[in-house]
Amino acid sequence: MKLRTILRTNWLATFRLNYNAGGWRAVMRMPIKVYGPLKLNIRGKIVLPKNAQRNTLVINSEHEDYTATAGKAELNIQGTWKVNGFLRIGPDACIAIEEDALLETGTGTYLGRDTQIHCSHHISIGKGVFAGETYICDSAIHQIVSAEGTKPMLGKVIIGDDTYLGFRAILLKGTSIPPRSVVGSGAVCTSDFSKHGTEKLFICGNPAVVKATDVTAIF
Repeated sequence: MKLRTILRTNWLATFRLNYNAGGWRAVMRMPIKVYGPLKLNIRGKIVLPKNAQRNTLVINSEHEDYTATAGKAELNIQGTWKVNGFLRIGPDACIAIEEDALLETGTGTYLGRDTQIHCSHHISIGKGVFAGETYICDSAIHQIVSAEGTKPMLGKVIIGDDTYLGFRAILLKGTSIPPRSVVGSGAVCTSDFSKHGTEKLFICGNPAVVKATDVTAIF
């Protein structure tokens, strides 16, 4: 192990997260690695793949160390975080999972710098997803009442495999993005877009709409 890696590793947070995920066996294998400062509150559970390899989950990933971090990453895990494979999380990210809530993340996924995930119900992020400073929330936070009646507080968020989420995209409750789609920078998504196609959608705008049903024809 390189000296620089040893010095940058947050050993206390690394130990706590690995112990939570699999006891002493996970501590010895170290499938979770934390670099730099981390604000950690964990009463829930991290579920890793059986026989997860070293560095399956990396927090404050070194892939983004070309600029100084603004503060520290934050994990507040009261529910369940199911990590289905290799996952990289950039500096200053915030992941909050409420009690009885479920966050699922697929293998080969990268959540970039300043990404925020607030899970009160169920958020499912597929494999091979790239998110750049993205905000994802499956709760309305407060009760919404309209002429049609009281609207649900919670709504599942689904992000399909190999989807690209542009810089500062926002995904709110009830959003469903089909696989291999592109969500434009700054898009505000509040809908089930799967009704427009099974894959490769181009979604952008505020509120977000489908601009093309085959993103490969644009890019």
